[in-house]
Amino acid sequence: MRVQFIPPHYRKELLLKLQRLQQGPKSVDEYFKDLEVTLTKINMHETEESKIARYVSGLRREIQNVVELYEYTSLEKLVNLAIKVESRLFKKTSFKHTHNDGFYDSSWKGKNNFSKQDNPSKESIPQTSKNSSPSRTKSPTKTSSTKCFKCLGFGHIAPNCPNKRTMMVTGEGGK
Repeated sequence: MRVQFIPPHYRKELLLKLQRLQQGPKSVDEYFKDLEVTLTKINMHETEESKIARYVSGLRREIQNVVELYEYTSLEKLVNLAIKVESRLFKKTSFKHTHNDGFYDSSWKGKNNFSKQDNPSKESIPQTSKNSSPSRTKSPTKTSSTKCFKCLGFGHIAPNCPNKRTMMVTGEGGK
């Protein structure tokens, strides 16, 4: 029946597909099902060890690195382990993306080069009265959530702080 309905190049194409099979954007379970279906279509009977090796080599690198640290005795246990690793990695990456408040990205990472500014622009200086102390500042506005760790003001960061407080130390010990 195979000779009559399946072209001769079909098996070669399936073997090439099996050789190149990678997880890619698929889930671990989908990748396993794809591997099983391809092996079934080829009518290839591999040993458990060779299936395990083929499966591990096609996993995404971050999953593969973790799975290789554990011992597994069957393909079923390996697939379950890979599913657990994938779910944990997914939780970690989704936590990073959802809980990133953007403070470091928007305030100093790559934008400011930590050099002294002799004439800071008026846009970065918060409007405070001369009588107010540096520890008392206005509440943050919606437009500027960047906070200075030096004066605790908003709208700038410590290297660009407009409050130039300096301490003079004399040789007499400050007396």
